Amino acid sequence: MENTPRIERQSIHNSYSERYLLTRTFQTDRSLVRLMTYDGIRNERVQKVARYNLLIAGASPLPKLEILLAFSVENARRFSPYLQIHEGVKDLGLRAVKKIAERRFVDMRVAVGDAVAITLRNGIAVRGICQAFSKYNIVLEIRGELLLVYKHGIYTFEKNPY
Repeated sequence: MENTPRIERQSIHNSYSERYLLTRTFQTDRSLVRLMTYDGIRNERVQKVARYNLLIAGASPLPKLEILLAFSVENARRFSPYLQIHEGVKDLGLRAVKKIAERRFVDMRVAVGDAVAITLRNGIAVRGICQAFSKYNIVLEIRGELLLVYKHGIYTFEKNPY
């Protein structure tokens, strides 16, 4: 038997998974999830996280490609000073790119505990500490609270920006 190196896969801990964050952590009995999309802000109750969509209470499914980031509505005031606008990126008027081959490559090598600065395709810029990541998402901690960033919405990514 050959000694082949094992490929380690990053698995996101259950408490940091997209499903757990959107349906349990970010919303309690009376709270909502704040979803930042290309068209603005939506405060919604997420009933189920499907493969390509979020199933929203009383609304049609919301495609994940339209969502850039998510967090608890209750934390909106805490996050607002840390969500800045990068006017140059905002002025580009970028939308979701459906075909993977047409997406811009962004080098996102990161480890848990790294400080990162992210600019999203709609111009929102955020800085935080990486708490977890998967193939599709990055979970950031900002002042003790969690924020879910969808990787397909990232325009620029910088590790250790401080």
